[in-house]
Amino acid sequence: MSASETRRLLFLLGIGAAVLAAGLGLRDPWPPDEPRFALIAKDMAESGQWLIPRVGGVLYPDKPPLFFWLVAVFYELTGSVAVAFRLPGLFAGVGVLWLVYDLARRLSGERIALWTAGALLVTVQFPLQMKTGQIDPLLCFWTTLGVYGLARHLLLGPAWGWAIAGGAACGVGVITKGVGFLPFLILIPWWYARRRGWPLPRLDGGPGRGLLVPVAFLAAIGLWLVPMLLVTAGAADPDFARYRDNILFRQTVTRYADAWGHLKPAWYLLTNAVPWLWLPFTALLPWLVPAWVRDLQARRAAALLFLGWVVLVLLFFSMSAGKRSLYIFPALPALALAAGPHLPGVLARAAARRVLFVLALLIAAVPLAGGLYALARPEAISDWVTSPQDGRALGLGCLAMGLVAAGLALFLRPGRAAAGYAASVLVLLMGISFLVDPRIDVARSGAVVTDAAARALAPGESLAFVGWKEQFLLQWNRPAVHFGYRRDNDAAEAHDAAAWLSRHPDYRLVLPEDMIEPCFDAAGLRFLATAHRQRWLLADAADVTDACLERRAVTAAVHYVPGGTHAAAMPGEAIRSAR
Repeated sequence: MSASETRRLLFLLGIGAAVLAAGLGLRDPWPPDEPRFALIAKDMAESGQWLIPRVGGVLYPDKPPLFFWLVAVFYELTGSVAVAFRLPGLFAGVGVLWLVYDLARRLSGERIALWTAGALLVTVQFPLQMKTGQIDPLLCFWTTLGVYGLARHLLLGPAWGWAIAGGAACGVGVITKGVGFLPFLILIPWWYARRRGWPLPRLDGGPGRGLLVPVAFLAAIGLWLVPMLLVTAGAADPDFARYRDNILFRQTVTRYADAWGHLKPAWYLLTNAVPWLWLPFTALLPWLVPAWVRDLQARRAAALLFLGWVVLVLLFFSMSAGKRSLYIFPALPALALAAGPHLPGVLARAAARRVLFVLALLIAAVPLAGGLYALARPEAISDWVTSPQDGRALGLGCLAMGLVAAGLALFLRPGRAAAGYAASVLVLLMGISFLVDPRIDVARSGAVVTDAAARALAPGESLAFVGWKEQFLLQWNRPAVHFGYRRDNDAAEAHDAAAWLSRHPDYRLVLPEDMIEPCFDAAGLRFLATAHRQRWLLADAADVTDACLERRAVTAAVHYVPGGTHAAAMPGEAIRSAR
């Protein structure tokens, strides 16, 4: 790569890093996933117990630990949860941009590489997802690295070192999130192209060398799997065996084949996720689809492999009853690689530029409408802000974002619609990071509840939580009691909490409004705050009804200590993990 190419690449990656880092440290983790993951990582770092994740002191089998390890390392380095939980996404995003640029450059040249990586940066789902503290940005990096390594071998090879690296990346992806094996699906369109005699490099080395790819895949998984199996097999606590079986089977095969959450129809991803999350590519499909057809007719293997892989990933997730829009995120870089070679030609067309111009104005209209709504009806956003002043500042900030984005799009006009669209997206992202997120953080992070509870406690009193959210333990950040994690039995949990509270007058209990009856007298409860579509209340021992007094046995009472190596039993009571 020449010096000028290196400068342009660094400029692109610098813009990407600035966009993805915007607002870093200005907000805390937000539900549904971020507080749970941050709490797990924080406790890992503080306790030194890195192998088996725990949430609130209870074993957490939903996800492998690699993402938690990274957040925990960043927490130890920075000392800030608000910074650490977003750093994996920041580095993953910059890494994906580099991988996409480099592969596009090798396949189509530097100009196309800049178009491809630049388009990916301003595709709606890419910055939205990479700026979160979820696992999927890291998964996207590993799957993109897997596709990169396999493509270097299958399209530009032979390059067995890159093929082996791609297999290892898939294995690391599996211990990030179970679907890290997805890059291997690219072998299906490659096999088809080879059988049909498409122009592909001849891969020497024989089957023995090819076996090194799955060996690297399994070895990477074994870095976590083998120690986990050894620890759980030798543990006296039966919860460790349940953890092992849950993470290896229920959270993988069962979760896919017999999903119990996020149940959506088969077409959900194609109708409710792809159309808006993959803008601007979906807006340009009337021009991209004919170009892709010409690619396939001309037997261009790169187009077949990337498009085929995107289609297979969509089919894979569509066949499971459980679906979330973020599941399709790993396929987005491959879509950019398939579209990139055609973007200059597509945007040379006046009709395509007009579509992008209108799209830029529509993007600017979103914060404009939101700002006007917030100023006209401040009561409608009361759940998002903690004061009228914050509500007004939020409305004015949204108006400013919309006006700047619209002004840039109009200034650049349809003739430079690609730049206008990119400007609108970047203004929106930066505005959200600096003007919106800090205003709504207290309400979204759960601090509004824990702050109100702290003010209500008398000296010497402590808190317990029932029907709790992970963000409450994260924000409270001191010892507390809860009554199991994800018990899926609100009645039993409420009975345990009431019976326990009745014999511990030095504690107050935070509970949601829908768990008042039959164990608590609503007349004595103190309102704390509204958050996460719930009213949260504070109870003491005097508020427990006769039906739930201390004569009932308590089956689960967990004394959680932040950074503790495990959840400790309360004096005189047994501790049981939530199943």
